[in-house]
Formats: sequence, C-alpha cells, structure tokens
Amino acid sequence: MNNMGEMILDHYQKYLGEFIGAESYSDNEHQIQLLGFDKAIENCLLFATIGLSKYSESINNCCEVIMATDSDYNQCAEIFMNAIFYVVSNKMNFGRGVLIDGIDNNFEGFSKQHNKAAVYFTESYVLPENFSIIEGKCKVYMGFLVSQKEVGYVKKYGCEQFEELLEEKNVDVINIDRKSVI
Repeated sequence: MNNMGEMILDHYQKYLGEFIGAESYSDNEHQIQLLGFDKAIENCLLFATIGLSKYSESINNCCEVIMATDSDYNQCAEIFMNAIFYVVSNKMNFGRGVLIDGIDNNFEGFSKQHNKAAVYFTESYVLPENFSIIEGKCKVYMGFLVSQKEVGYVKKYGCEQFEELLEEKNVDVINIDRKSVI
C-alpha cells in the first residue's frame, strides 16, 4: 500500500475502529477497495472507499467516500460502488451535491423495496468534523440513498436547499427505509 493508502487507512481506523472486511471492486479500468466498519455508528455498517483518491485528477478532487446503512448491506455496497465507478469513469467533477441516479434501472427490486432511486453525495456530517479531512490532503465525503422525489427536488432547488430541508426535518439518512422528505 502506498503512503496515501496507509495514511487513509490509519485515519479510518482512528475514527471508525478496525475494519471487519475489505473487498476490491473494479470496472476493468479502475480499482477501488471498499472497507466495512461495524462499530463506527451503532446498528449500522459503514462502508469506506480506499483508492478513490488515486483518481483525483480525473474527478478534480482528492477524496474518499463513506456510506452508512442500517440494512441490506450487500446491495448497498454494490449500489455505492456502482455510483463511485460511474463518477470515475465519466470523469465527473466530484464533490458536495453530486447525485447519481439510476438505482431503479440497475437495482429495480432494491429500488422498489426501499423507495430509493439515487445516491447523493455531500460533506460527511455524521461523524466528527475532524474526520472529513485526512492530513490536510484528502477530503472524505459521504453518500446516502435518496428517493425519486428527492432527486427531483435536488435537481430543481439544489443541494443547499435539500440539505437544509433534511436538517430541518431531522432526517436519518442512514435509514434506507426512511420516508421521502418530499
């Protein structure tokens, strides 16, 4: 593992504890590992990328991403990594407010069961503020699942208003069966 990878892993373990599993994902062009942490947030599994930062030039951001979920772990991991690879392969400018929809096309059963249609990315506000920057070199964002109505709201009103609404309604974004805020 390179120095950046070691630095990221040390950072994760400092804030999230020991990881319980790691899996490599690839789209034949890019490779990113996904680590699982079961003690970071009570009754949740938190996924964390390691290796997204290798593609910082492609996505115009040196970053890694986390996503926590309270159930359906395997499907959530697949959906999360599908969104990450979509960002990397399409060389999207990555950061707060990025929305990757299409869960209903690629994971139709999951989408219907949980009423979720996209992955939304933002600042990692579910953990302490110091968690979101690794050694001043790499930012950590978080992703969470959103409904089709929430997708429409983000597209119409933007990420600021969407996140204000989530905060105002005290929405638990980790609960994948939560009702849409819209």
